[in-house]
Amino acid sequence: MAYADRIEGELVGFSFRSPDGAFAVGRLAAADGEHVVVGPFGHLHEGQRIVAEGQWVADPRFGRQFKVGSFLVEEPRTLRGLERYLQGALPGVGEELAHRMVAHFGLDTLRVLDDTPERLTEVPGIGPKTAERIAASWQQESGERELLVMLRGFDVAPATCRRVIERFGKDALTLLTRQPYRLTEVKGVGFRTADAIARRNGVARDDPDRLAAAVTYVLEAAEDDGSCYLPEAVLVERLQSLDVDEAPAVAAVDGLAGFGRVTRLGAAVEGARPVYRPATARTEAAVARLLRVRAGGAPAEMDLTPAEVAVKLLLAPSQRQAVQLALGHRGCVITGGPGTGKTTLIRVLCAAARLRGESWLCAAPTGRAARRLTEAAGQEAKTLHRLLEYSMQEMDFKRNATNPLDADAVLVDEASMVDLRLMESLLVALPDRARLVLVGDHDQLPSVGPGKVLSDVIRSGVVPVARLTEVYRQAQDSGIVRNAWRVNEGEPPVSSEREAGVRDFFLLDREDAGDAQRLLVQVVAERMPANGFDPRADVQVLTPMHAGPLGTIALNEALQARLNPTGPEIRAGRRTFRLGDRVLQTRNDYENDVFNGDVGRVVEVHAGSMLIDFDGRKVAIAADGLDNLELAYAVSIHKSQGSEYPAVIIALHHSHFVMLRRNLLYTAITRARRFACVVGSRRALTIAVGRTGGDDRWTGLAERLAGTVG
Repeated sequence: MAYADRIEGELVGFSFRSPDGAFAVGRLAAADGEHVVVGPFGHLHEGQRIVAEGQWVADPRFGRQFKVGSFLVEEPRTLRGLERYLQGALPGVGEELAHRMVAHFGLDTLRVLDDTPERLTEVPGIGPKTAERIAASWQQESGERELLVMLRGFDVAPATCRRVIERFGKDALTLLTRQPYRLTEVKGVGFRTADAIARRNGVARDDPDRLAAAVTYVLEAAEDDGSCYLPEAVLVERLQSLDVDEAPAVAAVDGLAGFGRVTRLGAAVEGARPVYRPATARTEAAVARLLRVRAGGAPAEMDLTPAEVAVKLLLAPSQRQAVQLALGHRGCVITGGPGTGKTTLIRVLCAAARLRGESWLCAAPTGRAARRLTEAAGQEAKTLHRLLEYSMQEMDFKRNATNPLDADAVLVDEASMVDLRLMESLLVALPDRARLVLVGDHDQLPSVGPGKVLSDVIRSGVVPVARLTEVYRQAQDSGIVRNAWRVNEGEPPVSSEREAGVRDFFLLDREDAGDAQRLLVQVVAERMPANGFDPRADVQVLTPMHAGPLGTIALNEALQARLNPTGPEIRAGRRTFRLGDRVLQTRNDYENDVFNGDVGRVVEVHAGSMLIDFDGRKVAIAADGLDNLELAYAVSIHKSQGSEYPAVIIALHHSHFVMLRRNLLYTAITRARRFACVVGSRRALTIAVGRTGGDDRWTGLAERLAGTVG
């Protein structure tokens, strides 16, 4: 990419550096004075000289800045710059020692460190041991610098460069020069980057290491998209897109299967031969085996009237049958759409278990879903990670086969969100005597991780399933429920002004994306308060994508500017968080018991940290944790799974074309409790309602459960 402007000079200080180095605000001493520069150079040190390309921008709050797009690093050209650089680059070298080294060697200091480090003993106060330590530190710094130059030359982000160094240590450059495909072991480095480095170093197209790395990459990419395996023909086809010819691709799969580096099932699944990564194949087989042993039992012979009286609820016949099924079988599934009474059933089921003197544990995939389950069950519910006691030190669950859960049964709500790996961890930790009850709506979006566990369990026909299909009277009067069912049946939703007595579901049509964004912000900021909803507490905007004028990024900026424009704030890269903002956690933080998808509110802002209230639990987030937060006035529909909100505003536009499908819209509508509004284009609604599939996954759990494959 060509940049309009250029600047060069010496880095004389930093006012901000993100922990991963991906964003920094620094001061650059150039020929015409000192300037503020911002960009991805947080891994550099004061005193280093850079030649940067980018553009000058006028920040409304911080004034004129140079926004760095790309840069080259040069050696310091001044004695003072050299001193600054040595202090930052060499551990244990402080201001005084750096000054003595530069006073003795001058601008030749770096050449001495490179070529004749034994001369360091010429500097007053540096003995042989200190000289040896400094030389070793410099050698590591030089290796890291050379590695960073190589990786940045292939457009590897600074944060990823740091992960490469952390992963492979001081030998990273040597190792990756000889085995470049090991780069793919680092999160953020794909096959194409490693391949570009390898090919530059002369690795042939049909090199065995290259072919093995390509196969692993394609299978891992499929898992990132939710599949557990790829049909062999699809795998070979995708390998060809990586410049691997068909014959070498077939031979590579054969060879890797022979060495056990991929698992290829002997029997076909849906007419194709599956190829797995070995770990995923073992996980899928284990889940099938552990679920099969819980398929036995018979409906319980129990009078449920005392349980109904205890919670002041009356079950319908289908709900009663579902409760009896759950109390009598070692494993079962209860599934149903909105308005079918899953919450009522859970309340009575847990009350009946207590009357039987049984100890039940309740869990859900997310914090919000666990809190909703606590209300429904009448007892504490935990996230599955908390239930299984995830350990940061061990990077694994403490609850397992040798330390099982202590319970007569475990009930998991929002089970459609549970992926294959988490399901295995749960099943392994279940004691032999315990029953497993999975509750969820299999028509919602599947899990983010690989697998479609709930759907496959139902499809297998092996585990007993109770299907709730009757929509109860109170729910029948809800436009939200009516339209969720319409969408699920492939019919377009109907706005409330066209249905007598319904005032909780509206469609607002805007063909232009910019017009739709402006209308959406107006609905949230003006119309929702007029209808009794607090726009900062009760209203959640949902959208299919992150990019574009109706994506999470642009909508969050627009909504923050309208709902919370001023106040104490803290910057994290390009994001600004203010007191009162709604924020979303994007990675699991086991230490603070905050998980991916949890939403909180900023209640205090300090110089380098924030205090966030996550539904009553106040958590201090330091500067190095701010990168795991995003604004949450608008979130993706995928992130909203497991949550319910008083009011939901859904952005749906034909610019979201690649994401539009029926289960996405269905999931979004069912997040609303009291009010829902779709802002966007009629064309997008038509596409979403009419399109099924698109997020199909290759999984073999149903076939393994049914015994048709091993």
